[in-house]
Amino acid sequence: MWQSRTGASAMAVELAAALILVTAVSDAFGFASLSFYLLVAGVPVTAAAGLVCFARVVDAVNGGRMDALGRLQAALSAFLVAGIVIGAAIREPAVTGESIPPAASGMLAFCFALLVLQALIALAPFRRPGGEGRTPARPRSFPSP
Repeated sequence: MWQSRTGASAMAVELAAALILVTAVSDAFGFASLSFYLLVAGVPVTAAAGLVCFARVVDAVNGGRMDALGRLQAALSAFLVAGIVIGAAIREPAVTGESIPPAASGMLAFCFALLVLQALIALAPFRRPGGEGRTPARPRSFPSP
């Protein structure tokens, strides 16, 4: 049986994506201090998303399954947290200067690319355990009275 990956991790990743997009918009309008504070707010959101992804991997391992895509999701989440932290650190001196360093924009683009990659992985179907070798159930027909 094929199904897609959804749930709490999707909501956390969507929140992180929203924060990164709002940060990019505030960059476009030149609000460096707002961009910094949005990235600081994004640290716990992306950390929570990463922990949810990691918890799913641990659950899969405890269930006796090998979830390679889940492990990749968890690793990408860790890189995303690091990118958000580094991006906020690069922006910190610009809080009072109102000019955004080019490296900060590059780090924001890197984080956005990680989110796109995570979204593509989340769309990949995976096999549910125990679905091999089963035939679909046929509807029962009852005799008419």
